[in-house]
Amino acid sequence: MTDTYDVEIDHITKQFGDVTAVDDVSFQIPKGEFLTMLGPSGCGKTTTLRCIAGFETPTTGDVFIRGERVNDIPPFERDTSMVFQSYALFPHMTVGENIAFGLQMKGIPGERGETDDVESDGGVVSSLKRLVRREGNEEIEERVARMLELVELPGLQDRAIDELSGGQQQRIALARALITEPTVLLLDEPLGALDLKLRKNMQVELKNLQEELGITFVYVTHDQEEALTMSDEIAVMNDGRLEQLGTATEIYEEPATEFVADFIGETNILYGDYATDSEGALVESDDLKVRVPEMADADGEVAVALRPEKIRLGDEAAALDNSFEGEVLDEIYKGNLGKFVVRLENGVELTVEMQIKDQGQYLSTGRTVTVGWNASNSVVLTE
Repeated sequence: MTDTYDVEIDHITKQFGDVTAVDDVSFQIPKGEFLTMLGPSGCGKTTTLRCIAGFETPTTGDVFIRGERVNDIPPFERDTSMVFQSYALFPHMTVGENIAFGLQMKGIPGERGETDDVESDGGVVSSLKRLVRREGNEEIEERVARMLELVELPGLQDRAIDELSGGQQQRIALARALITEPTVLLLDEPLGALDLKLRKNMQVELKNLQEELGITFVYVTHDQEEALTMSDEIAVMNDGRLEQLGTATEIYEEPATEFVADFIGETNILYGDYATDSEGALVESDDLKVRVPEMADADGEVAVALRPEKIRLGDEAAALDNSFEGEVLDEIYKGNLGKFVVRLENGVELTVEMQIKDQGQYLSTGRTVTVGWNASNSVVLTE
């Protein structure tokens, strides 16, 4: 393996008894990349993250960090830090003591070049408080202050944890993980407990912070918008397997499997038999012939994915590669958008999104309308 990549997952499988949580997964993460593992609950994304962190050991396969195989290295000796969904902050410590905790565990020396014994004189908590409050220990104080500036919470070193909002606690957990300057930062759904508006704001701030620091982020979420907003690459997982690895654009516009097409965003899935004629490729199903891009490996029954926003309604739909008449069955008004369910003459129902550009452009139920889209906006799926 090479140190070109900060993380390499090489054919790892993780079993818990008869249950296979991760099934022969491989991928590589270049230095400084923001990779998100995305998928539904139980798909194996958190187990994969825990294998990188060292909290789980792969049943088979290997994990490498900067080219070093780390399967047998405990979590505290790996060049990683982790932010948990629950934040895992210590309520009996101040903000500053919480942030400095990682330095204590890494053995940052005190003013005499020695570290406290974390198991003596009252255990970790009392030892940490002695370290943080030791007179003259300027290195830790400066690094804590720098982390607070970085997460935009300056001057809160002495604040109690229970005096912070959820968003502030999330930032403190992030600062505690970053203060040790890890090669890889692992984040397990850290925004799940925040309200919608704050979560959207934190998505942007996390991405900006990652770009500023240049640290490799590995982020776990089931939220598609989070993944599309923040990621350089997205690893879509399903039932323990890696379905597709690619950029946000590739995952959304060019899904590799039916699961990816259906899971990421909203899509229409049509089924039929792939064929070609003098005009190109088409998929035939239920008296419906749909023009699609040609695919060399397509044969027999396939699925066709079509995003709602790629479909046109009304006059502009008539001249497109695929054009049909349909009836508006249902509508949802979203202000700038209209979302419609249209049933074609052969009974196929399509979900369509249309931008409302002019007054009176909105469509009512029961109306007959022309529906159309270009062949290039259809994605043929063979898996």
